[in-house]
Amino acid sequence: MSLRSTVYFAGWGGDSLGWEEVPGIELRLAANHNPVCVEVHTLNFPDAEHLPPGDVEAIDLATLPYTELFWASPACPAWTDAKGRKRYFDKSNQYTLLSDDELGTVIEDPAEARSRGLVEQIPRYLRAMAGRGTPVLAGVMENVIQCRRWDQWDRWLRAIESIGPGYETRVIALNSMHAVPRRCLPAPQSRDRLYVAYWLKSLGRRPDWDKWLRPKAWCPTCDRVVDAVQSWKQPGIDMGRYGARHGQYVYRCPAKSCRFQIVEPFTVPAAAAIDWSLDPGEKIGERARPLAAATMERIRIGLAKFAGESFLTPAGGTWRADPTALSAPMPARTTRESDGLVVPPLIVQTSKRADLTARSTGQPLPTQTTRRELAVAIPPFITSLRGGGSRKTARHVGEPLGTFSARGFHHGLVQPPGSTAVVEQLAGTREQLLVPYYRTGLARPLTEPMGTLTTRDRHGLLGIDPDRILAECTFRMLEPDEIRAGMAFPPTYIPIGDKRTQAAGYGNAVTPPVPEVIGCALVEAITGEPIERTAA
Repeated sequence: MSLRSTVYFAGWGGDSLGWEEVPGIELRLAANHNPVCVEVHTLNFPDAEHLPPGDVEAIDLATLPYTELFWASPACPAWTDAKGRKRYFDKSNQYTLLSDDELGTVIEDPAEARSRGLVEQIPRYLRAMAGRGTPVLAGVMENVIQCRRWDQWDRWLRAIESIGPGYETRVIALNSMHAVPRRCLPAPQSRDRLYVAYWLKSLGRRPDWDKWLRPKAWCPTCDRVVDAVQSWKQPGIDMGRYGARHGQYVYRCPAKSCRFQIVEPFTVPAAAAIDWSLDPGEKIGERARPLAAATMERIRIGLAKFAGESFLTPAGGTWRADPTALSAPMPARTTRESDGLVVPPLIVQTSKRADLTARSTGQPLPTQTTRRELAVAIPPFITSLRGGGSRKTARHVGEPLGTFSARGFHHGLVQPPGSTAVVEQLAGTREQLLVPYYRTGLARPLTEPMGTLTTRDRHGLLGIDPDRILAECTFRMLEPDEIRAGMAFPPTYIPIGDKRTQAAGYGNAVTPPVPEVIGCALVEAITGEPIERTAA
């Protein structure tokens, strides 16, 4: 059975990429106000019809072809906290208590109010199709999680449920790094988003959400891989961020035998999105234009946390400060360049006769011979170039990236020295090492016992200067292809424009694995035919 789809606010095409990987879905029509986005979408989806760039509110719905499915991703900036502005859309009945001027009135940008009003285009479209006697069978609305705080949310959701023969709805909180696709690339990025799925009641079937939305996780108590269950920390909450410490929900093992232990779903690390063949960037201490003080502080935090490994560091904005290890998912992508790659070096001997031990630049060099046998290897972590909650965070490259946003490059790759001792220096435990003079001895941090004392003076005290270590790190911004990979777009995807245009396009997009898994659940409910969870 072929199911045709219309996509509103098609943007850079992430939703269409995921939608098209669902068996039976055919992309028929796409609409967007931005000419650049329409051009990119046309290049990558040449078989779909594209409306001329323009206001979706002005579309004559009577002239549109009917499609069984409808995906819409209304503009998110007017909802998100990332802008760092006061929010009123969740308190419209309290405006006089929250006024911006002496008269007790709220001063709000009309463009932002209009942007939020774009969510009303979804029930408008559904009513138009139902009024023609051809109701949409199912669809999805995607947005940022703050949209759920809208004081008109319940009215809006009821409006959808009451259209035509009636719809059932499901509000879904899903982080992109936990979407387990069939055919799409997985997302090496932590990106919390809101999805509202709806389907006709008259279908007589409901989507199997457990099949498509539960990520795999390792339960250490049960000693096996399980299908993790989403668990909200507070009763009555249905939207928020993932996280055991700062989030609103976690994942648990479904087994009673382990008392539903909290588990961590498997994720793809940020390292999967980094192009290691690229130049690691300039040494921080040799940059003609010094990094901003806030960025330097973020890198110091990352070094304290991940010394010996590269990391991403925030480099702009107001909402994130923690560095990110490259073993973790990327922070969520925005439309700005907001992360730099910081790379502290290791010294590696290339001679065949040399031992295999690499040294950090916090240790003395091995004996220099008459040959050119020493190389600098660069291991990395990720830091976000934003403020706010990102100001003091870093991520390992083995974790997913933080969220990419629509305002550019906010991720930097940082690389710190690899000695365990250096980690402790930078973490503030000590700023010195005890160095033995005898041949077989190893330098020790002052937090460890001294080596054996003999009758001779065999120990020296070595001071470490964290600022010099920082100056030796390299730093560069993530390139558009790395942002593309962080958004789980395939290498074959065709972008246009300069780096900033591409960063904005990818950062505004939907990560393809999410529409794929939600689409599979909806298509199963429509057709009554099961879809294999794993593609052949």
